[in-house]
Amino acid sequence: MARPRLGVCITCVGGRLIYDLVAALRAAPDFAVEIVGIDADASATGRLLCDHFAVLPMADEAPERYLSELLELHRAAPFDVYLGLSDAEARWSSRHRSALLSAGIRPAAGDWTSVEPMTDKLLMLDRLVARGLDAGEFFAVESRQDAEAALRQLGHPVRRVVLKPRRGRGSRGVLVVDAGEKTFRKLLPDRFCGTGDWPALTAAMANQGMDWTDMVAMPYYDGPVFDLDCIAVAGRMTDVAVRLRQLKNPFWPTSTGHKIAMEPRVVTYAGQLCAAFGVDGAGDFDVVLANGERPLLFDSSARFSGSVGETFVAGANLPAQLVRTLAGMRRRDEVLRDGLVMRPYITMAPIPAANEWDLL
Repeated sequence: MARPRLGVCITCVGGRLIYDLVAALRAAPDFAVEIVGIDADASATGRLLCDHFAVLPMADEAPERYLSELLELHRAAPFDVYLGLSDAEARWSSRHRSALLSAGIRPAAGDWTSVEPMTDKLLMLDRLVARGLDAGEFFAVESRQDAEAALRQLGHPVRRVVLKPRRGRGSRGVLVVDAGEKTFRKLLPDRFCGTGDWPALTAAMANQGMDWTDMVAMPYYDGPVFDLDCIAVAGRMTDVAVRLRQLKNPFWPTSTGHKIAMEPRVVTYAGQLCAAFGVDGAGDFDVVLANGERPLLFDSSARFSGSVGETFVAGANLPAQLVRTLAGMRRRDEVLRDGLVMRPYITMAPIPAANEWDLL
């Protein structure tokens, strides 16, 4: 019996880990895939992995043009599913969900009532409170005076405090207020993200020409950090991959490796998060197990993470499972190899010696 053929549109195919995602889709045993790749960069390396490739503008910079060009591409190379791999594309596809569905395209992001709070950190935390979930302490910041008041209420200078943009991405603009750091120290080499005491950070903000609007203040929580990729239908979680991030710098924006760690408390919390946000498709959550005991959400996205291909390497093909879910196909049992460590070389690869993980 011939396998059904599905067209899948994937954005951001210039991403450094796109190979594993494409390989996962092509490995699905129950459907054949025709991949339509999109990127704003005409030289995106992942274009060579796709059956069709097109250059489209940035979704947040030219939303109506993006829609018209996407629908034109759909007419030339039809696809059934749209997998937006950036927050901007998740927000865009949610706002244009009716137009996509009318064209026969099922987006991986849900409707705006779900996607808006998942991509705005203040609304994200407000949603948890409204649903009776532990959100930790947090304060909205719209001025320097707001920031200073939040620092006092969060226990600074004894405690470290994180200030972050409500709609930031890739750790851009994330600042750790640490009374022990007398000068500003960058945490990432290629973007404004760093730590320092309050005078050092205010000076760094001024040098960047940045103000204190549209930010959130919260404590800096010590504890293991987990990346969660989830699939849900109308808020009911059907699949989850929990990956322990042991990198010493938790603000690094791309994966340098994970360990599959299906920690029961985090798995349970993932289901609660999917229900709270009404996830309908893909969800990506960053969770810290504060003091090793208390799961707390500090970031979320209405899409898969860029490193979701790790799940295929680890035995559970979440990209293919998401396509099945969106296309209304029967789901397959997918089982992750709990405890498996993976590091990215050209692609993701398992690490056979556990002590190599300790080198991090």
